[in-house]
Order: sequence, then structure tokens, then C-alpha cells
Amino acid sequence: MKITIRSFARFREIFGEEQTIETTDDATAKTILSALCESKGCRETLFAGDSTLHPHITVILNGRRLSVKEAEETALADGDALVVYPPVSGG
Repeated sequence: MKITIRSFARFREIFGEEQTIETTDDATAKTILSALCESKGCRETLFAGDSTLHPHITVILNGRRLSVKEAEETALADGDALVVYPPVSGG
């Protein structure tokens, strides 16, 4: 199946603005991001030492924000759009 991933802010520099990847039918947002981090060398940016997603990372699936648990457990479907961006700060 094909999943589109869009990245913003710092993650755009790491992953690029948008990419479409082929993945297995049992993929979750976590497995997709983990695979991308392995190839880009950015694991500590998205994952804590226990391999859970950092709670401050925003992951959106088809326009709906996912909790960390949902990002780790929700199976993706062909054509899904995944968005990831770091926390926003500033004044």
C-alpha cells in the first residue's frame, strides 16, 4: 500500500516536504516513522529511549491528530496521508 507523508518545520529538513512510500499492510504511523528515522539517522528526534514516540511530536492521520497510543496502534490504509511536525513555540 502507498502512504503519503508530509513534514513541517524541522522535520521537513530531515524527511523532505512530502514523500509517498510503499509499505506493508500492517504498518502504523509508528512503524512508518521508525523506518524513516532508521534511514535518516534521526531516531532520537522522534523516539524516547523506550522506543515510544515523544508525546510532543504531532502526528496527524487524514486530518485527525493521533495520540501516541493511536500512532503506535492504528493500522494505516492504502492512500492514507500522514503529517508530522515538531512542537510549535514562539511568542
